[in-house]
Amino acid sequence: MTTRGFEFHGSLDGSTPVIRDFTAGVAAAHKVGDAVLIQADGYVDQVTGDIDEVTGVVMEAKAAADITAGTTKIKVALVTNHQIWRCSMDDTTTTGVIGYTKTMDLADTNTVDANDITNGSLTLYDTGTDDDGNVLGYFIFSDCTFTNA
Repeated sequence: MTTRGFEFHGSLDGSTPVIRDFTAGVAAAHKVGDAVLIQADGYVDQVTGDIDEVTGVVMEAKAAADITAGTTKIKVALVTNHQIWRCSMDDTTTTGVIGYTKTMDLADTNTVDANDITNGSLTLYDTGTDDDGNVLGYFIFSDCTFTNA
């Protein structure tokens, strides 16, 4: 199956994500499965490119036309470093090593870069294959807003 971005798979401690409202920081389309990060202004923005800290994953799609930056609320599942999230990658193979690679990165806000293993903060937990023949990765977010001090 091809994922719609990040999807909750399970956790190492039996917990499930807490879902809460956050204010969107930009008037851009937010899709279910997009990774987001809270900014200094208290709003969440989508994470693209190099992924460091992550606050959560969007659980409610909102079209750009339906968002007023700094006003519109979106539903976000808070991520912790005990949760496992699955997400499709952008290639049929990956250079990531399960349990060893802790620096996988994003290709865009809801697809993991299968071969960029140097700039990110995703720990590869397991792999499979999605319906498009690309790697389906299972990840632990290593740098989470609410579980890192």
